[in-house]
Amino acid sequence: MKVIMTGWEEGMKKVSLSMLQTECLGLPLKEAKSNVDRLLAGEEVELHIVTLEKAQNFVKEARSLGVVCKIVR
Repeated sequence: MKVIMTGWEEGMKKVSLSMLQTECLGLPLKEAKSNVDRLLAGEEVELHIVTLEKAQNFVKEARSLGVVCKIVR
């Protein structure tokens, strides 16, 4: 299961997105911050998530923080 973060909306909560990645996906803070920086630079960021339920929860939370993202099976 993959989640692809494709963009962001004005006012995106960068720190909260880093924390979401560490808490929900278990990523190291350095990697999570790098993902946020890449997203802000216009790159798509692909995250591998073990279950559909975790992917759905991540997407729901990420969208509430201002991230444009989708699940790819």
